Amino acid sequence: MRRVVIDGQPGEIRAAVLEDDALTDLLVERADRPNPVGARYLGRVTAFDPDLQAAFVEIGLDRAALLPRKNAMTRLNDGDRVVVEVVRAPAPGKGAKLKQDIPDADEASGRAPKLLTPAAPLAGFLKRHAPAEIRVAGDSAVAALRKQAPNFAGTATIGRADSDPFNELGLTAQLDALLRPEVPLPEGGRLWIEPVRTLTAIDLDTGGAVQHAGAAGRTPGEANRAAIPEIARQIRLRGLSGLIVVDLLEVATKAERSDIAAALQAAFTGDPATTEVGPMRASGLVEITRQRIRWPLHELLLAHCGRDGGGFQARADTVARDILRALPHAARAQPGRRLRVVAAPDVATVLDTGLSAARTAVARRLGQDFAVAPDPARERESWEITTDGGDDDGR
Repeated sequence: MRRVVIDGQPGEIRAAVLEDDALTDLLVERADRPNPVGARYLGRVTAFDPDLQAAFVEIGLDRAALLPRKNAMTRLNDGDRVVVEVVRAPAPGKGAKLKQDIPDADEASGRAPKLLTPAAPLAGFLKRHAPAEIRVAGDSAVAALRKQAPNFAGTATIGRADSDPFNELGLTAQLDALLRPEVPLPEGGRLWIEPVRTLTAIDLDTGGAVQHAGAAGRTPGEANRAAIPEIARQIRLRGLSGLIVVDLLEVATKAERSDIAAALQAAFTGDPATTEVGPMRASGLVEITRQRIRWPLHELLLAHCGRDGGGFQARADTVARDILRALPHAARAQPGRRLRVVAAPDVATVLDTGLSAARTAVARRLGQDFAVAPDPARERESWEITTDGGDDDGR
């Protein structure tokens, strides 16, 4: 049975698809980084690039969006107003991609840029999966469901105000795992998934358990095929897009390489993002290109760190939201006690000033506000919830 679990807090909505209790798709949306895919705008053409064969269109986002000539229905000149729909989310250093749309009455008039129809990612997510059951918890999630997908809201089961379905179903731990580079494989070995500035690299590491063809154990071709479902699943769940280079084990024949590439392409059947799998090279490399229909998880929830920004760590607001989700559980364990959060200074600042609506919602559930104490000695992802008596819960 296919079901969708939705939870949220002010400024964030999370939705997970479960197929017989296995996580198969995930949506995380944040108000500070809205996904514009599907939104319609009245835009203004600012330039036409003959080399790109595309027009730059101002639609009110941080960067001008790109309207390829092949996606335009009319000839465009500088200053023209045009009704467009976003078909690709912005990427670092790049604007969104557009297609021209037919305007309704009066849509092409007025001042540009102007938002005509907002994106509704939760509605699209539910329509695509058509779940047999929807479970929703949290006032923000219920409000988002009723606003974006009222047809589904009438059949949804609304949980208690203090319920935490993501944690109860083990989805919180699975979401955390999707932010880590190492993915253990059921039959041994692991995947290493590492986004860099220009692409995402995925490496199949069998740990030496696979022998050459004819030897004992699995052959390289068998190991490649066994890893393909998890490779496709991880790409979909993490929202990876653009160029993805997969480093598989070398196989001996061109025919086998062709079969493996075909199996990898087939693994993306039903993927809402347009995904193209190239041929498998003799070295084992396969190039995949995938449409950017939403923010990848690592861009949404993590921040660059380390030398020249080569690594990732959780964003301060990501940690702050984890703490807000943990507070009701801590309150149930210590009823009537005032809670105190001890966290890294940047996380404490977000809790104090950056997530006021989410904090107010949690305080309302607790029946009182909580204290926040910055601790300069703590790393960003280390925090603690204490009570007046000193009992704690944290990481």
